[in-house]
Amino acid sequence: MSLNRRRLLQFMAAGSTGLFAGMARLPFCPRTQVAHASPAEDEYCHFPQGVASGDPQPDAIMLWTRVEKPSDLKAPIDLVVQLSSTPDFQTVIIERILRAEIESDHTVRFLAEGLEPDTPYFYRFIAGNSTHHTVGRTRTAPAPGTDRDIRFAYASCQGYEAGFYGAWRTLVEEDKKRAPEEQLDFILHLGDFIYEMIGDVPPERQPARNIPPFPDGSEKFPSGTKSYWQADAQYAVTLADYRHLYKTYLSDPDLQAARARFPFVCTWDDHEFTNNGWQSHGTYFGDGQPAQQRKVAANQSWFEFIPCILTADFKKTDVSNADMGAPDASLLHQGSDNVSALESLTIYRKQSWGERLDLVITDTRSYRSQPVLTQEVKELIKGAPTPPIRLVRELDAGKTAHDGSPNGELIYGDTRLPNPRKDSPPGTCLGAVQKEWFKETMARSKAKWRIWGNSIPMVSLRLDMDNMPFTDFEAGYIGTDAWQGFPSEASELVTFLQTHAITNTISCAGDHHTFAVGRIPVDLDGTDYALPEFTVGAISSGDMFTGAERSTRANETFHKVAQFSSDNGPIVNWDNTLLNGIRSALLAAYTGSISMAKWVANDKVNPGLSFVDSQGHGFATVHVKSDDVVITFINVGDITRDAGPNGKPILRATQFSVPAWSKGETPKISKPETVIGTPNFAFSD
Repeated sequence: MSLNRRRLLQFMAAGSTGLFAGMARLPFCPRTQVAHASPAEDEYCHFPQGVASGDPQPDAIMLWTRVEKPSDLKAPIDLVVQLSSTPDFQTVIIERILRAEIESDHTVRFLAEGLEPDTPYFYRFIAGNSTHHTVGRTRTAPAPGTDRDIRFAYASCQGYEAGFYGAWRTLVEEDKKRAPEEQLDFILHLGDFIYEMIGDVPPERQPARNIPPFPDGSEKFPSGTKSYWQADAQYAVTLADYRHLYKTYLSDPDLQAARARFPFVCTWDDHEFTNNGWQSHGTYFGDGQPAQQRKVAANQSWFEFIPCILTADFKKTDVSNADMGAPDASLLHQGSDNVSALESLTIYRKQSWGERLDLVITDTRSYRSQPVLTQEVKELIKGAPTPPIRLVRELDAGKTAHDGSPNGELIYGDTRLPNPRKDSPPGTCLGAVQKEWFKETMARSKAKWRIWGNSIPMVSLRLDMDNMPFTDFEAGYIGTDAWQGFPSEASELVTFLQTHAITNTISCAGDHHTFAVGRIPVDLDGTDYALPEFTVGAISSGDMFTGAERSTRANETFHKVAQFSSDNGPIVNWDNTLLNGIRSALLAAYTGSISMAKWVANDKVNPGLSFVDSQGHGFATVHVKSDDVVITFINVGDITRDAGPNGKPILRATQFSVPAWSKGETPKISKPETVIGTPNFAFSD
């Protein structure tokens, strides 16, 4: 039976149980069936971005699709959503007529309510005379009081041009092999679901695949603007541009397969809006410029294409790219259009899976303060291989530096700069309101385990450049866009967890395009560890090792800390550099032995860091048991070619265990166990 306009009107006039079955519990025969006849062109509809579900609750879940009618792209489209306990849809639990409006780019969100807890469901959307319908599979969360094991996977950073999504297909196919009770409950996506650029690939590389031109787009960047962007790169400017990116990314069959099989729980990082963004500010050139209109467009498109259950829906607001105004005491810029842009959508939230797990999801972009490395500070430290830790911490601490006596000047070599932050509060990544919510949520949690869905890592990634022979360099951070750029607040949060005895808490992080494991101390330079963290590699974006190798080619000595030659080909030395320091890396390069390199290891180069696998791509799986949590990194290697219907073969799987700990105890992480493949060089001996 086709769902044409006449049939819809008859269905609506009937006042059927199915029409109002948003909270139905008893199955019934569906009134609407998938068409089997050849589609008539004027009624043919399809679902080019697949289907998805999100934010599972014990009694509800959000269902999503986007529908197109090629014969008329400018009209609303009526469709039916069905939810069933079986994949054959012989009986359905919910059947509801929806309308896909032009104003939402024909995306539809449907909150299926009145469901049974901890139950698998199947859903589909029917429109026009379409004969093809993807069946989605989803699952509700366990009821409060339920104590069972929870399994999920997490991932981040899926640049469309940088590579293919074979890792998603691998995840889907591996899950199908498991017994039903061992299959994943959900996917946690930690951001960079899209990249706001076209041309976000280094100039010397050919994009693995191309994004069609933007409907609008920024002016094209001049050739050579950045070492990691193509000539003529552009970024999204309008709502149409951001929608264009989501539609392109979601055209990928592997990503569609993952979204159809698992409910997703998502937060965002920077690229859903703008590279290295903060509040509603863009940062492509110099210190950047206000971008309130882009922020609102980015928020709206995220809400349209990501199924989620929030405290409030997206709120349309008219803003201009005006001066953001002066920051208040919490460093939130009070220009009305900045605040209005941020308030258009709030996404931080908590979700629970029975007694076993509370998932606390934060937004580390919308409320953060201006980065400490402004153009004038970058000019001060020009020539430094990495931003000196000493100066980053001084700037971030603001007026609280040195017990309330900040330096009036910043000095690097022979250059001086008046301290621009000597009268400012310490920097913030979460913002005052979200930070208090985070603390209160963590303190009130009664679950056995807490997972922090943290889009950016806290784990220490530094270079001990002060140990580089024959130089006067200082130790420096490898980037300050993550929590290393906000060490004061990072210490405040970890100290809060320790002081309030909030144990059995793990940070699952993304953004850095590398697999990394570490324990976070209450002071980022200390050894009083209170929080285990597991950072996942990218699905397809350029991995950290490749970036380090490319950026050090001009200097033979520096290049050796990233990679060196051997009789067996190039050896990745970057992981060893991060774990054991510069001297260890150089000795490894000259001897080819990781065992000898460890003789001169610097155990203070990155306090708490215990594992790095910086080359490759993939995801992580998590098994939340009662007495421990088992986390497995799945590295699928190169993603520059389409993996096909079976996904990428697993290059390496590395497993860790975090035992439960009690007040007064220090959290522990087991040594890495390579369960598939061979260890990388840093762990080969």
